[in-house]
Amino acid sequence: MKGIVLFVISIVVFVAILLPQPSSAHRSGCHTLHSCASDSTTYLCGDLGYPCDGSTSLNDVALKDIVVPLLVEATFEPIFGRVPSEAESSYWKKRFRSDKGSLTKIRRAMRWHKSTGSFGPPPVIAAPASIVAKINWLFRAAYDGRDPTGSENRYWLTRIEDKPTEQAMQDAMLWHRQNNIGH
Repeated sequence: MKGIVLFVISIVVFVAILLPQPSSAHRSGCHTLHSCASDSTTYLCGDLGYPCDGSTSLNDVALKDIVVPLLVEATFEPIFGRVPSEAESSYWKKRFRSDKGSLTKIRRAMRWHKSTGSFGPPPVIAAPASIVAKINWLFRAAYDGRDPTGSENRYWLTRIEDKPTEQAMQDAMLWHRQNNIGH
């Protein structure tokens, strides 16, 4: 009797191994990033801006390979509940490329702006002529008397829009110097 029970159990196990197993969609980070084809056709590969190469982690994706417009707009809509305006889209694309560089950071920045009632881009304020005239002086003060190179001067002139006061500009220059950020 004991031998028959063991024989039946071994047959059941053998048959269970040979029977085809039900297949299920794979679970992978590539679905979170939309970097692989959707198993259920709920998204298009690459629609978030990440390359359609099966990447499973943001660590696998080079910043240069991210299609920023898709990423920014796909992130903006769920947070703000609408499509971004052209100015907002441009602002967030620049933020992603300049100082955010990751989905987590850009989402955090967007959520912060939403919590403060802002949609991102600061209102356009005409830059005081005094800041334009003082860019080199402010730079020398922040960089221990060193004159800015041509590219540094051009960079800081583009920052006047979001740093419209002398104090804001000087603080930004000091922060860039302390963090060894060159232009």
